[in-house]
Amino acid sequence: MRILVADDDPVYRSLLKDLLVRWHFDVVLVCDGKEALDVLRPPDAPPLVILDWMMPILDGFEVCRRIRDEKDPRDLYIILLTGSYNREEITKVLVAGADDYLLKPFAAEDLKIHLRTAQRIIDLQNEIAGVRHRTRPTLGGAPVGSKI
Repeated sequence: MRILVADDDPVYRSLLKDLLVRWHFDVVLVCDGKEALDVLRPPDAPPLVILDWMMPILDGFEVCRRIRDEKDPRDLYIILLTGSYNREEITKVLVAGADDYLLKPFAAEDLKIHLRTAQRIIDLQNEIAGVRHRTRPTLGGAPVGSKI
């Protein structure tokens, strides 16, 4: 599975890349929110995103808000990294569209737990989408609503 990591801190970017590659993920790295949006806009964007909250140009909150305005929420699972223990700020980010958050500094095992949850949800969403696609009503062999 491909994962987008957006973090302006080179130490965290390197740490995340090393862990994710070790756990057999395909990693795309960017260092600001604008680059993250550019990677997330195409239809083949990574389905899992790890976003730092505080980044230049666009912060994680703004990236979440914009991408949720543009894409179906089922197309993307967002984990936000934050050093803030302020519950109001964390709630603000979750309302903006993050699916989960992880406090910095984090233990590798904690990240792995969050990734397993994300993987399970993404797999279930893909399975549901496949079932929906296979069970769509058809008219004369063509899906209803398609041009014949």
